[in-house]
Amino acid sequence: MSISIIKRTSLVSLGLLVAACAAEGPADEAEDFAGVGPELGDLAPNGKADGEDVRVFAGNPYDRIALSGSAAGDLWDAMEAASGVTSVRQNGLDYRYGYYSICASNGEAAACNVYTRNATKGFEGYAATLHGKRFSSAASEMFGFLAAKNEVAPASVNVVEHGRLLCEKTSNEVWCGVKDAGNTVSLSVSLKNLGDLGPDYVYEGWLITSNGPVTAGRFNLMSEDETVTIEVDAAIAADSSAYVLTIEPAVGDDPAPSKVHVVAGDFSGKSAALDTDHPAALGADHTTAKGSFFLATPTTASNTNDNDLGVWFIDPSQGPGASLDLPTLPEGWVYEGWVVGTEGPVSTGTFLSGDMADSDGPGATAGPDAAPPFPGQDFINPPMSVVGSAVVITVEPSPDNSPMPFFMKPLINGSAMDLGAGVLQAMTNQVTSNYPVGVATFN
Repeated sequence: MSISIIKRTSLVSLGLLVAACAAEGPADEAEDFAGVGPELGDLAPNGKADGEDVRVFAGNPYDRIALSGSAAGDLWDAMEAASGVTSVRQNGLDYRYGYYSICASNGEAAACNVYTRNATKGFEGYAATLHGKRFSSAASEMFGFLAAKNEVAPASVNVVEHGRLLCEKTSNEVWCGVKDAGNTVSLSVSLKNLGDLGPDYVYEGWLITSNGPVTAGRFNLMSEDETVTIEVDAAIAADSSAYVLTIEPAVGDDPAPSKVHVVAGDFSGKSAALDTDHPAALGADHTTAKGSFFLATPTTASNTNDNDLGVWFIDPSQGPGASLDLPTLPEGWVYEGWVVGTEGPVSTGTFLSGDMADSDGPGATAGPDAAPPFPGQDFINPPMSVVGSAVVITVEPSPDNSPMPFFMKPLINGSAMDLGAGVLQAMTNQVTSNYPVGVATFN
């Protein structure tokens, strides 16, 4: 299921959210929130609501506990029973929120965020815990939700629980925990050579089962060498034949995997070696990719003194023909040429094959004459010399996550030289140094 963020345009900020009457009077932690005033859309859960996942994110001025799967369903049920909870329907989803908690549901599954001063990662059977002052904290609010679900007055009991949620209180403090999912196993995915996708896209892992793909967690890049660990239902783990990593929109995502598969691997025992060669990823060995280019300006054919203002991926000895020998890409990927100089990277256009014109032909800066039907570009108006610049071929996701070059760069020439029109300059294959690899392991 896809949970999309509520749009910013019309809903109130957190500082104006009504306090849930089920809580015993939130006030103290609310002081943290009042000066921040994010839109409700910034607080709503996003991404998939399937899979058993509970995560704690440290923040300032509040921490966030993100719930999906059965724990989110339990909180959604408890909020439904409580008074003072506000309900909103937007973008085909139902939202419920109190002062510190917000959940979204499509009627089948839910995703929730809980904001608190004091959240910790789980221990001794709990995936996450939170605590705070009685009458004035997220823990107190959750206590009230669970009491309402159990049809008891909060003041009349010291312990309440519903499903995976349990809260205890003293005269001054409240402690709540989200219990571990139960019959689960830990899936650790270690990845190298990934790149930052920016704010609009995330990575998502998928387990391929006999019933189709099952999400195995969404994440943003934290470091060059990324390790992600989540809990997976033991039955799903036992039925998993492969792991696939995709790139997905951060908001408004479709429930199914996108076409942009980065790496994949088949499980052998408890582990799967992940690479781009797998048929469920790029499905081709890019270590065999080869390429070259020359400097010339075919769109100013009468001028023989401006060869440094154009770059073309053409082999004149082939009649002419393609100078790029690249594997065919699956749906979800394209090649793109780049000139990277002192002013940063400039695209020469996207293409699927080296024997075809690229997406923008000779480019918006080309001269008036016709261009050959191969990838390349002229930089006539305004003039930009290619000499001394790096010439690069990248593999880009489609749709693209950024106007900048993607981190997968199979071919590069570090510094183009002015060797004259039609003189080929070789590119170096660097797949082994910058293509992502990894391993997925059930522990």
